[in-house]
Parts: sequence; C-alpha cells; structure tokens
Amino acid sequence: MAFKRKEAVVEAVDLNSITPQDAEKRIILGVKKYATNEANWSRADRNTPYLGHVIGMGIESANLADITMSIERQFLTRKTKKVPVAGSETEFTLEDGELGKLRILEGQDSVMATPGLTLQKLMELGHMPADLAYLEGVASFATSVTVGAGYRLNDALLKTISRFRVLTGPERAQAKANLESLSTQAKDYETLIGDPAALAASKANDFETDKASLTALNNELAIVNEKLKGVTSDDPSRTASLRSEETQIRTRLRMMLQKLTVSEEAVRGAGARKAVDQAKYDEVAQILAKTVRQAQDCLAEAPVGG
Repeated sequence: MAFKRKEAVVEAVDLNSITPQDAEKRIILGVKKYATNEANWSRADRNTPYLGHVIGMGIESANLADITMSIERQFLTRKTKKVPVAGSETEFTLEDGELGKLRILEGQDSVMATPGLTLQKLMELGHMPADLAYLEGVASFATSVTVGAGYRLNDALLKTISRFRVLTGPERAQAKANLESLSTQAKDYETLIGDPAALAASKANDFETDKASLTALNNELAIVNEKLKGVTSDDPSRTASLRSEETQIRTRLRMMLQKLTVSEEAVRGAGARKAVDQAKYDEVAQILAKTVRQAQDCLAEAPVGG
C-alpha cells in the first residue's frame, strides 16, 4: 500500500515487520519533509523534538497534524478495529482487525514529541512489540518538555543580552531591568531542573492548576446549558448568543483537555531519570549557566544608572 505526497511515493510497512531503529529512521525521514531548520533536523535522532526552532526539527505546525499524518502514511498495523469506550459517545480504543493504515487516536499525538516517544506510544498501544533495550535510550516526555522550556528560556536570554548591548538612554535602562529579571529566571530554572524532587513538585502543581481550569470550564458550560433550557423559542437572538458562547467554551475545553494530557504526562516522568534523561538535563543546565554568566558580565560592564 503506497501513499502519494507531491512526487514522492511512501511505501507503508507493517510495524511488526521492522525493528524500532528502522521505524525511527523512517519517521525522521518522513518528518524532515516538513522541517524548516536544516541545522537541527540534519542531526535529528530519536530524542530530537519535532517542534521548536531552537532544538527541534523546526516543524511549523502547532497541532502536530503534519507529523501525525506523515507517521500514519508510513506504517500499517493490525490495530484497525474501533471499539467504543463504555459510557462515551466519542472515545474508542483500537483492537486487532485487518491489516491496514495506522491510526493515532485523538490526543495521543500530544505526547509523541520525539521519534523515540512516538515509538514508545506505538508500543504501548500494541501497534508493535515492546523493545525495552530501545526504550532505555528514549528520553521521557517530561524531559522533552522541561528541557525544551530551558532552551527557549536560554534563547530569550541571549536575545535580551544582544538588545541590551546596542541600546542607549531610557531604552537601555528598561532592557537592563528585563535582563536582570530574565537572568534570575534562567538561574532559578537551572536550579530547578537540577533537583528531581523539586521539579516533580513543580510539575504536579502545574497539573493541579490545569485540572482546576478544566473544572471551571465545565462549570461554565453547565451554566450556559442551563440558560439554554430556559430560553423560549420566540427569542432566537438569545439562543444564538448562548449557542455561540457554548461553542467557544467547548473549543477552550478541547484545548484544556490537550494541555491537561501534556501536564499529566509530564508529572508521570518528572521525578524519574534514566541516563539519557540526566544527560539532557545536564546539557541544558550547562548552557543556561553559560548564558547567565554572559548576562552578569553585561550587567557588570553597564554604566552606573544605565
């Protein structure tokens, strides 16, 4: 079975017929078609994030749609039979059926942030046999999210340093305040990622905040639904207004559910680190420390009052 994209023909293979290493190579090659940062994707491996211009492959797709479609085109699976989840009208699981195209369930692409994590998820879902030796070299989702945030913070600090060096007068004073603030944030973040227990607590707090936001949105939706019940048929403008509000809340709910999935997965892996995870944390900590020193040097060289 082959799928065409532009002039390229991708031959889909059964995930059970190849090794994780082979599948990883296919995923990277497929995703590179959408990459915009050659310096990053040319060195891509199983732990290279799909998104992000600083350390990722530079994919310009906020919802991972291009990546998901690329992966689905390349692989076949026997997990093709949809089985509704009891008590739900929209959720379903996949069970063994006829060999066919891979289908990634809604929301699961949120936690497949790297080629390695994609394969981990496909193994968890039963699309291919679990390979513990391969997974030992896959950095966790929590690591990918946390390290990615560290790189983005470092990038922002570098840009602030550059702006500070060329500004004068009142603008320089404001830039100095920004540089001091961002430098402190970077130093605090370096400390945080160096303490697994503190990082786990921070991620748990983020998760609880997201849960509270989800509850609040569900309460908003319930209020709007109650109002709709009380609207009479001779008040179409009121009905239209409430329907519009309902749609907006449902959109926010979908986004919050996705965010909650991400924060829940981050909590799950924040306190545990394999060797590959620790190496990623050490790398970004060293980079942050170096940039903080640059910022402090800039501040020390700044004229008094400037």
